[in-house]
Amino acid sequence: MSDSRVFSIDHFTSTLHTQPCSQLLPTNNRLPSPFAVVVIGASRGVGAGIAAAYAKAGASLLILAARNTDELASVARSLVADSTTASPKVLTHYCDVASPTSVKSFAAYVNARLANHDLPKLDACIFNSGYSGQVHLRLTDGDPEDGQWGTAFGVNALGTYHAAHYFVPLLRAELMQSTPELRNPGSFVAVGSIASCITTGIIANSKYCISKMAQARIVEHLAEQFGSGQDLEQGNQGPPGMLAVAVHPGAVDTQMARDSCPEDFYKYLTDSPDLCGAFCVWLTRDPERVMWLNGRLLSATWDPDELLAKRDDVIKGDLLKFVAVTSKQ
Repeated sequence: MSDSRVFSIDHFTSTLHTQPCSQLLPTNNRLPSPFAVVVIGASRGVGAGIAAAYAKAGASLLILAARNTDELASVARSLVADSTTASPKVLTHYCDVASPTSVKSFAAYVNARLANHDLPKLDACIFNSGYSGQVHLRLTDGDPEDGQWGTAFGVNALGTYHAAHYFVPLLRAELMQSTPELRNPGSFVAVGSIASCITTGIIANSKYCISKMAQARIVEHLAEQFGSGQDLEQGNQGPPGMLAVAVHPGAVDTQMARDSCPEDFYKYLTDSPDLCGAFCVWLTRDPERVMWLNGRLLSATWDPDELLAKRDDVIKGDLLKFVAVTSKQ
């Protein structure tokens, strides 16, 4: 896409935020009770911020996963010790999203913990794991044998698929059995990137941009398959639709960002690591009210009120999705 199109999605609302505004503060978006959420990739940075947001919003059960279990345990301790929370139940577990066996094992652990806490289903799964690798601006740069392309797709794309494959059934478990008035849709949120829209510039790292575009497309497929409430196999009206979206966290000064972008870009890393978590809570506390955003690439920096005001435009134009342009406007 051209730079003008990247600017267009980056500035989809005229007001942008670097910190959670009052409408997004987790304390102003209390979650229903009970509410169980999984955050995959929660050991630091944006993922730790997402975990904190759900704790502050009153999640009943918060299950965190990552490869670095020591850092994960530190995050869990900080959530329990935070005086602004109501001592949420926080559990941690190892998970390597690139390994289907590891994700399957983690999903089984979550399913067992839900049963132990008498919770009928998972309410939200937030997939935050990501990998960028060294910035290579040309496909001829780098060395294909270094494995970075494989890791980028293994984490960003396949990891999202693995999480969706094993956790969507947990998000929909209650829906398949309960009466219509008790059915509450679950939410699958992939922390994506507006980098999925770019092909040029100093941060147009091909392996990252392309694998993140694939991730966004997986989210679109989830929305089509599980977001309409239609039973694809039977052709009948099924359980209420699940919310599936990709959320750009903003330009956050994380270790991954510093490890993978040029120093000239550091000055743009000004968004809070708490912003994405607040936006995710705002989306998932009542998914039915934002179901019209299903399958779309969103940004946590957007103003929530302005986004809601664009509802008719988004629906009419089927905006915020990847398409092949076949004619000029």
